[in-house]
Amino acid sequence: MRNRAVVASIWIAALLAGVAAGGEITVNGTGLVWTEPDQATLDVGWTGIEPEVATAVARADEAVAAIREALGDLGIDPADVRTVHYAVWREDRWDDSGEPHPIGYRVHHSLQLVVHDVELVGSAIAAAVDAGANQIGGIAFAVTDRVAVETEARAAAFAAARQRAEQLAALAGVTLGTVTSLEELEPRPAYTMVAADMGGRGGAPVAAGRHAVEVVVRVTFATLD
Repeated sequence: MRNRAVVASIWIAALLAGVAAGGEITVNGTGLVWTEPDQATLDVGWTGIEPEVATAVARADEAVAAIREALGDLGIDPADVRTVHYAVWREDRWDDSGEPHPIGYRVHHSLQLVVHDVELVGSAIAAAVDAGANQIGGIAFAVTDRVAVETEARAAAFAAARQRAEQLAALAGVTLGTVTSLEELEPRPAYTMVAADMGGRGGAPVAAGRHAVEVVVRVTFATLD
């Protein structure tokens, strides 16, 4: 079960003078929900160079097949493993006169994994490396049920905006009326607080942390004298 902490922060978007003169109060409200990610994606791959292109391709195929098998043994669904990059090219070395000299053919094959249990991320990395992977990267954690988290943050944002508007109305000596305008604004970039080590099953020490989901709303209320 996710541990969530809701933090509502609010700021004013209209001066008290504008409240009295315009018959409206406009405020912004922010709802911030901290939640633990439940899914991760990462890239694992193999790259190597051989004198002959056929040998290089065969080595890459063998390495990637071993990586796939190791990930399957760990419980990762084959449908959650896909090729995201595959390339073959000739590598040259240039001499002092600028002339290229072939040194071999390089193959690069990169797989992207979707790991539905974040506690398996470290083990997945270790299994891939043990199977022959020599490139690891692109690790990203996510919340799959983001709609539910955003709904919670949105409710907190609106409550924060109403609370500030009620305070401003009281200070201005007016009564807060109905909502006349409501819009959702672009939030600040999401950020993560590192708080958990996912390497507890003998894998690489990868921290999932907690993610912040933020919703910002701007609300205008009518005022009554």
